[in-house]
Amino acid sequence: MLHLVNDLMAIGEFSDRSGLSAKRLRTYAAEGLLTPAAVDPSSGYRYYSPGQLADAQVIDALRQAGVALAEIRVFMREPSPEQLDLWARQLQMDANDRQGALTLARQLISANEDSLFPRAKSDSKEGPMTTLRASGRTDIGQVRENNEDVIVSTDRLLLVADGMGGHPGGAIAADTAAAVVPAVFTGRSVDELEAAVRAANWAIHNRALAQPGLEGMGTTICAAGLLTDGHLALVHVGDSRAYLWRKGSLTRLTEDHSITAELIQRGELQEDEALEHPHYGVLTRALGVGPDVEIEYMTLQVEEGDRIVVCSDGLFNELSGDDIENAMARGGEVAAIVDQLIDGAIAHGGRDNVSVVVAEVAA
Repeated sequence: MLHLVNDLMAIGEFSDRSGLSAKRLRTYAAEGLLTPAAVDPSSGYRYYSPGQLADAQVIDALRQAGVALAEIRVFMREPSPEQLDLWARQLQMDANDRQGALTLARQLISANEDSLFPRAKSDSKEGPMTTLRASGRTDIGQVRENNEDVIVSTDRLLLVADGMGGHPGGAIAADTAAAVVPAVFTGRSVDELEAAVRAANWAIHNRALAQPGLEGMGTTICAAGLLTDGHLALVHVGDSRAYLWRKGSLTRLTEDHSITAELIQRGELQEDEALEHPHYGVLTRALGVGPDVEIEYMTLQVEEGDRIVVCSDGLFNELSGDDIENAMARGGEVAAIVDQLIDGAIAHGGRDNVSVVVAEVAA
């Protein structure tokens, strides 16, 4: 939960007040010890809260005393004398889980997808009873110099990733997510889709650590996958969204992970005031920012004729919910709806990359 939103500090001010260099703060952030309270998706710039000052100083004192970064990470989760007795055990559990995710991500990127994750044949009894008739498109928009959005549009998976951190980092982060998730997801369960997104987070984070010039890169993600039992699994991090169109009504399925979204949820900001807020668009979660990420996921029972919309913020920052609903109500093929939505966003200003995937649930 965010506190004192208006007192968020840029990394320079936080460095001055904490006594830690910006380089050291970035190191602690990269290690998941002191994750920024918020991230600006357009620049990858990080903001800290006043409440993190004490944590920063404790972390640095422990590091100067020679405590390993991994041990500090465990201790900071529950800083108490009793926690000292649990260090070895908890560290081993975390190390095993994280190493497994990292190994999986490396295999997925380097190995042949089909040999690792064979797909069920179309006549297999384990194949899905339903399918997705999908279409997608991504556009650079009217203002940006490069497109950091990436989409996946298949008969079993819909995905939009909106990269951040500047060129080329944002595009690399989004590309990585769009490569890892389809390779892992086979339609077994929502847990499998969640694990795929977690593997993508590790792949992005570790590439940023290993390659100069990619520091701070990350991406949002919203992915909807058709399960073998006919349900739809939905996973998201950041402010890319999913909507459900059913029987003439549009329902938003996701809540943004951003400062303004949390303020709205707490009743401290009205939705129509969000665009004017100084921290509008600043994310509280994104893939690749740290070694761990909190992922929202759900399973949705879908019906034949339902339509799913997955999009980046470049769409809903230009078009209102009513605009999106009206485009869906006009009907037509999913490809035509995608074009209507993207063309509408561009005509309204197109100030960001805009990406839309629309799919119809079919037998």
